[in-house]
Amino acid sequence: MERSIAGQNVNADSLARILGYIFLAIGILGFFPNPLVSWRGVFDVNAAHNIIHLVSGGILLAAPYYNSSGMALRVLGIVYAIITIIGFISYDALSWMAINGPDNWLHLALAALMIWGGYMLPAEGTDRITTAHM
Repeated sequence: MERSIAGQNVNADSLARILGYIFLAIGILGFFPNPLVSWRGVFDVNAAHNIIHLVSGGILLAAPYYNSSGMALRVLGIVYAIITIIGFISYDALSWMAINGPDNWLHLALAALMIWGGYMLPAEGTDRITTAHM
């Protein structure tokens, strides 16, 4: 059974794909000067931060092919939650990865979304019946 969000059926695979494309786009965008995602943008990033976004996007885009979207969402959600907690405690603790206040709040929202999606959304095709078990 898929959940309906904003009138659209969403499952763990589709959420992983959507977030994967967003992470890839943000990771690429961060390498170019812009007012949103850059070292002088609203969200402070550097090369390490951009690479983390690219890797996160790659993991999320690969997960549906390995039937592991729920697991990928849960693990990345927990990692982003840990980064959020560390970021709220001290910016200096993550000095190798440029981070600022807006980053912390965005990471908190992403962590919540990924953890929720990983635990609450079904994987694609879980409601299918196959003849192999009949």
